Amino acid sequence: MNLLPKSSSEFSQQDYWDKFFKTRGKKAFEWYGTYNQLYGVLHKYINPRDNILVGGCGNSTLSADLYNAGFTSMTNVDISETVIEQMIKQHEKTHPLMKFVAMDLLQMSFDAETFTCFLDKGTLDALMSDTDQDSRERAENMFKEIDRILKVGGRYVCISLLQEHILHCLIAYFHNLGWMIRICRCEEAESQEDPTDLKQKKTSGSGRFPFPVFTVVCTKFKKMERMTPLLEFCPDEKNIERLSSVGQLKERVQSVQHFATLCHQISHDEKASQDVFIELMDPKSTKKTPKYTLFIVDRPCKSNQKFAAFVVPQGRETDWLFGSNEGRRQLADNAKFQRLLVIHLGRDHQFASLDCVQTELAGIVSSLQPQGLPPNTQIPFLSLGAQVNQRKEIHRGLSDSTGEYVVEEVEEEDDGKPVILRRLIFLSNPNVIQSEARMKDGKSPRMVSANDSTNIYFFQLGKVDLKYLACQHHLVMVEELRQNLDMKNPGLKSILVLGLGGGALCTYLHQAYPQFKVDGVEIDPTMVDLARKYFGFKPSENLRPHIADGLSFVRDAAASESRERYGCIMLDVDCKDRRLGISCPPPSFLEPNFIQSVKQCLNPNGIFFMNLVCRDEARRNGVTEMLRESFASVQVKRIKGEVKCV
Repeated sequence: MNLLPKSSSEFSQQDYWDKFFKTRGKKAFEWYGTYNQLYGVLHKYINPRDNILVGGCGNSTLSADLYNAGFTSMTNVDISETVIEQMIKQHEKTHPLMKFVAMDLLQMSFDAETFTCFLDKGTLDALMSDTDQDSRERAENMFKEIDRILKVGGRYVCISLLQEHILHCLIAYFHNLGWMIRICRCEEAESQEDPTDLKQKKTSGSGRFPFPVFTVVCTKFKKMERMTPLLEFCPDEKNIERLSSVGQLKERVQSVQHFATLCHQISHDEKASQDVFIELMDPKSTKKTPKYTLFIVDRPCKSNQKFAAFVVPQGRETDWLFGSNEGRRQLADNAKFQRLLVIHLGRDHQFASLDCVQTELAGIVSSLQPQGLPPNTQIPFLSLGAQVNQRKEIHRGLSDSTGEYVVEEVEEEDDGKPVILRRLIFLSNPNVIQSEARMKDGKSPRMVSANDSTNIYFFQLGKVDLKYLACQHHLVMVEELRQNLDMKNPGLKSILVLGLGGGALCTYLHQAYPQFKVDGVEIDPTMVDLARKYFGFKPSENLRPHIADGLSFVRDAAASESRERYGCIMLDVDCKDRRLGISCPPPSFLEPNFIQSVKQCLNPNGIFFMNLVCRDEARRNGVTEMLRESFASVQVKRIKGEVKCV
C-alpha cells in the first residue's frame, strides 16, 4: 500500500496526517532514523534533566525510547488527535510520566519559558514542504513559538534533510535572534538498516537513505550588541568546525548534500558515465584548490573483482594513462575491476603516505562502491609503489598572459633508472604539461639564490639534457623535418617556431642542427625568462627569441620584401579559452588570411607543421581542407593516445 503523499504540499495538511496514521495503525513511522541510530547525537545535546517538548511526535517510538533511557520529563505534541489518542493508550501504563497533547505547534498554549529542549524530528520538513510563502510563514510561526516557550540556554534540536529553502530560513531566523547554531551530520540515521536488527545486518545489500540527515542544534541566548552568534559545522562525531559566516555554513551543508546525492546515483548505476568526477575540498585548509579529484570509471563487462581505488602519485596525473578518459579506461581494463576509482592528489596539498590517503578517503570511497557489495567490504587501494609525493615545486609565479604557473620536478623511472623531469604547468589547465625537460644524471640540482637591486631570483645549478624531447608532437615534427633534410632540401636553412614555451623544441633544433637559424616567437616575456632560467634555453646568433604576437610576427614577415624566407615553420601555440573546443592553436591562427601569410613566409620548398588539438572531428576536417587549399601537399599524423595531430 502506498502511504506516500501525492504531492509535497500534503505534508502540512491535518487531514493528510489523520488519514496517514489511521491507515498505518499501530506500526511506528520513523522519519530520518530510529532511536538506535540517533541516540549518539540526542544524548549529546539533550540532558535527562531537561523538560522536553517533542513537536510533531506522530506514532514514533523515539519518545518512549528516550523515556526508557532516563529522559522522563517529556511532553509530546501533535496536530492529529487520532495519533495522540493512540499514543496515550499505548503508553499510559508503561510510561506514566510522559504526556501527550493534541495541539497546533503554531499556536501553543504553554506558558513562556516552560521547556529547556524542543525536539523536532522531521516536523519542520513537513511544515515547510515547499518554497511558497505559506510554508515560510508556517515555519516562522513555529520558530516564534519555540523562542517563546524555551528558556534561555534551552535548545531547539531539529532533525531534518535541510532542503535549501529550509536551510536558509532556519539559519537566518535563529542567527538573527542571536542564537548559537551547530549543524551535525547524522550518518547513522542515513542507513536503512537498524543496527539492532541482526537479520537486516546479515543481508548482502547495504542500503542507505539517498539524502544526508542533519541535526541542527540552536541554543537560545539573549541577543547582545557587538556579539556575533557562533556558527559551527560537524561533518562527523570527531570534528567541529567553527565558521565565520552564514554563507560558509550553508556551503558546508550543501556540499555534503550534493556529494551524497551523487554517491547514491553512482552506487545505484551499473554503468557510471566515463566523465563523472568529484572534486573534494579540505574545509580546514586555506587552499582554494581540491585536495582530491576522484574519477569514476566503469567497465561494461562483468568481473569477479568489483571495485578498487587507484591513487595516482603526485606528479603523474598528467600521464596519458591517468589524465585522459581513454587512459583511465585502459587502466581499468588492465586492473580488471568492474569499477575503478582513479584518485588524483591535489597539487597544493601535502600527503604523508599512501596509508594516510587511504585512511582519509576510506569512507568516501566506500560510499561510491557499486550497489550489491556486502557491507564492510574491504576495498583495495592500488598505486605505483608506496610513495605518493613525487613532485617538488621549484618555482611558482604569475603571468599576465597565462595566469598562475609552476615549474616543478617529478621523479620517474626509465628502463629501471630514476630520472628527474622538470615541467612547466599552467594552473589554468593543470593536467597539461606545457614544457618538459630531463635533468642529466637523474639527480635534482641544489638551489642557490642571487640578488640584484630589485629582485631575488632562484637558479637551478643542475644541467638540462638538451637532447631530450618529451612531447610526442615535437618528436613527430622533428622526424618529419629530418626526412626533409634527408631528401636534401637546399632551401631549409632557417626555422621559425611559433610558441616558445619552455624552449624545449627550439633548444633541441639548435642542438641537432647548429647550422640553421632558429627563431622562437613568444608573446609572453615571462615564458622566455623561464626558458632561460629553468629549461636550458641559451640564446645565440643562431637561436633567437622574439617577444611578439605570433600573428603579427608572421604577417609582418610576409609583408617584408627584405626578410629571408623560412625553410620550415612550426606552429605550437595553445588556446587559453577552453570553451572553444580546441586546445591548440587558437582559432585566430586558423584564419585563411593567416595561413596565407604563413605560406608567404616560406620559401618555395618550405614546410609548415601545425600542432592541432581538437576533439571536434568536423572542425579538424575543416582545418585540413583549408590547408589543402593553400598547400600542394597536406599530411595528417595522428599522435597515439592523444587527440593531437600534426
